[in-house]
Amino acid sequence: MDQIDVHDLPEEEARLIAAFVEFLRRQRQERGQQEFSQAEATAPSPFAVWPLGVKGTLSREEIYDDL
Repeated sequence: MDQIDVHDLPEEEARLIAAFVEFLRRQRQERGQQEFSQAEATAPSPFAVWPLGVKGTLSREEIYDDL
């Protein structure tokens, strides 16, 4: 959905919709920046510990059995 068809609406309502869309865009941008900074701060280490405590080796079948 790239465009909103407002040709049947009065000019005042069309401007109101445009302002609302801009508000939503700014809000999404701000939220995206906040989420990015939070995700960057809490990013897991590439060598994170597996919490289930499996030791040894697993076969491909054992890994994909639960999926």
